[in-house]
Amino acid sequence: MMDEARSLSEARALLSRKSEISVIVCDCDALPGAWIAILDDLLDMPAPPSLILTSRLADDRLWAEALNLGAWDVLAKPLDRSETLRSVKYAWDHWRHHAKVAREPLMVMSAAS
Repeated sequence: MMDEARSLSEARALLSRKSEISVIVCDCDALPGAWIAILDDLLDMPAPPSLILTSRLADDRLWAEALNLGAWDVLAKPLDRSETLRSVKYAWDHWRHHAKVAREPLMVMSAAS
């Protein structure tokens, strides 16, 4: 299932009412700077969605900033179908693994004395 948000407030509303969002694709050109706010909101989630950014200006600076802040990937527009599918699949796999780990009970082991 896919939902769409046309503003930062709509995106935040979706994040607050949907419990399992796996991947977010954010158009940096349509919502300049919103991706940083969304990424900041994701930090408080136990199994945050993977964030993929798209931009006409997907240069090394944006790529480095995005990945250093915790985004999953940056895709250049116009989007390449196979590259987009690959990125979304890997982002979903990453989220699925971390969501599974977040649901598992924590096991604590102590060393024998």
